Order: sequence, then structure tokens, then C-alpha cells
Amino acid sequence: MKIETIVGDVVLLVLQDAETLKELGIQKNKIYARIAGYDENGIWIEHPNFQIPRMENPDEKNSKITTETVTASVLIAWPYVCSIVHFPGVEGFDFPDPFDQHIGFDIKN
Repeated sequence: MKIETIVGDVVLLVLQDAETLKELGIQKNKIYARIAGYDENGIWIEHPNFQIPRMENPDEKNSKITTETVTASVLIAWPYVCSIVHFPGVEGFDFPDPFDQHIGFDIKN
């Protein structure tokens, strides 16, 4: 198996030191995520509910700041990755649309 075969698939990532990743919305050490890519720095995953700040009127001095939910690509550095579990050919995990399901960022240990 080669890592390039998991790009686009939903996998189970087993992470260490998940506490450090909380600012990215990763709350547990086991998460299901769709793989967007990988490089020498780590594995890129899609985060479908990332919150970013938005100013209602950027030209006003005291403009109200709200949040917007977007899909983001998040880099998980290799030192945080303990294991990757791939499910080739399993319906819902092999080239799925993971956003039709409730997957990722809240699995219980």
C-alpha cells in the first residue's frame, strides 16, 4: 500500500498529543477525516466546519465581528500521526462524500 492511494478517501487517524491540536478543532486522538493530500511536513485533511472571523462592515471602526463556517484544509504534522487506518472498497469511506454524513472531529475515545 502507498500513501497516495488514500488521497480523497475517509480514513481513521490515530493521533498523539491531541491536546495541542484543539485550536484546530481536533478534540480527540481518533478522528475520521477525508484526506486532501500529504507532503514532507504531514498529512492534509479536510475540516468541513472550520470557523473564521468576518467583519460585518470592514470600513467601520467598531464593526461587529461574526464567524463563518467554511471547509478548510488542515495540516497534521507527521509527529502527531501515530497511525492511519484505511478502508479500501468500504462504502462510505472509499471516495465518499463525507459531508453527507457526520464524520470527523468528534469521535469518542
